[in-house]
Amino acid sequence: MVASLRHPLGWLLWMVMAALYLPLFPAAAMLIAPAFSADGWRDLFSDPQLLQATIATLVSTVITTVGSLLIALTIVAALWPGKRWQQMSSRLPWLLAVPHVAFATSVLLLFAEGGAFYQFCSACSPLIDRYGIGLGLTLAVKESAFVLWAIYAALPDGRLAQKMRVLQTLGYSRLQGVYWLVLPAIAPALGAVMLAVVAWSLSVVDVAMIIGPGNPPTLAVLAWEWLSQGDARQQTKGLLLCLILLMLLALFAAAGIVLWRGLRRSMPSTDGVRYPERSPVVGVALGWILPLAGVLCAAVLMLLAQTRSVDWAPFTTSLSLALFSGLLALAIILPWLEWGPPRGALWMWLPLALPALPLVAGQYRLALQLGFDGGYFAVLWGHMLWVLPWMLLVLQPAWRRLDPRQILIAQTLGMQRSTLFWRIKCPLLIRPILIAFATGFSVSMAQYMPTLWLGAGRFSTLTTEAVALSSGGSTAILAGHALGLLALTAAAFGLAAGLSHLAGRYRQGLR
Repeated sequence: MVASLRHPLGWLLWMVMAALYLPLFPAAAMLIAPAFSADGWRDLFSDPQLLQATIATLVSTVITTVGSLLIALTIVAALWPGKRWQQMSSRLPWLLAVPHVAFATSVLLLFAEGGAFYQFCSACSPLIDRYGIGLGLTLAVKESAFVLWAIYAALPDGRLAQKMRVLQTLGYSRLQGVYWLVLPAIAPALGAVMLAVVAWSLSVVDVAMIIGPGNPPTLAVLAWEWLSQGDARQQTKGLLLCLILLMLLALFAAAGIVLWRGLRRSMPSTDGVRYPERSPVVGVALGWILPLAGVLCAAVLMLLAQTRSVDWAPFTTSLSLALFSGLLALAIILPWLEWGPPRGALWMWLPLALPALPLVAGQYRLALQLGFDGGYFAVLWGHMLWVLPWMLLVLQPAWRRLDPRQILIAQTLGMQRSTLFWRIKCPLLIRPILIAFATGFSVSMAQYMPTLWLGAGRFSTLTTEAVALSSGGSTAILAGHALGLLALTAAAFGLAAGLSHLAGRYRQGLR
């Protein structure tokens, strides 16, 4: 029965994956075709906005990447290992549950011209941010929570923590311990995480439209504007900009590899020099302030939001898309982990490691050719390309950590593979499944470009409305949409946490 079940289900899973990842091919074709157009490159390089947009993109990306990594490592050096590290990790969802658009909206309403802070301090006036510094700082704070969460998941306990304590008893500082022990242990996982941060920072459109430089904008927003026009020459320039974003991603990745190889030569140091142990005030303070940034964001939006005239259409559309995409992704991922390729497939992580703009363009081109653009299922299909790999990122490590002894016992008792999957593995993964669903829910809520293009502007979500209102409109209505976005995402994470607690309470083995 195992063989008869595996082959039909395996073929079905591969067909589903092919349907979801098919836009990778038209995206690649769309980028390759204009790359050989001399006229297209000439038009692009003659555009007066290109230089300033490139500088703003590079500045904001460097600040985001370096800032998020420094914040995360500073907190690790101050709190790990110990009880305070566990407490900080339990508070991280306070910021992780806040969507990027909601976080950027709260920053806009606080610090933009006419915002709450500058109304309180009338002598202050915001500087003109042509280089995307505010965008980089905002994303650095938000992405540092994601980097910390990834470090928490990748950081091995036990022996590494003991080695850290031995180093401290020998007089070495916490920073030396992080440099010599923590970084080599988490280097592969941290490298993948930082690549995802760079790719997202380079291609982010919605947050850059809310809080980034306006004229000219970043490269991603500029490419988005050109690709949205009907002029073929402008669209060619937009595609070439997407190609430049890929080149910049490759340059950042190469720079990171070179930097890491240079650092590896100096670790561990054999000179025996001990640096004095200083009080980790900055790291401890960041460990408290970072999660509280999510609470501050919610407080700002609650104070400024207007709830008397609520438009429920974006609310219900966002909720339905997030629910369906999360449930569908779970229905695909769990069988894929059991009956899919045993070592996984690297191509599944491409939506996380590549700029999103060319992928959305590939989705839109494919939807136009197949004639199903502008519908609800087209938008749902567009969301799945990002929801599925993010949920797989949460579930795959937990799947690989399943105790093989329990599986072996079930097999010796004659349990068939499908029964073992439903009655043993899935119940053991109830907590990661809930967390993965909440993650997929939040990823779907944050989708801006697939919703606009694949929906042909017919489906308004809380994210699309918040981005549209950020360029001008009622502050109260803008805060209300951002608050609704935050409330739905926080409710999904809260529900996952509550159900996880109940699962651990009534099933002791899942604690």
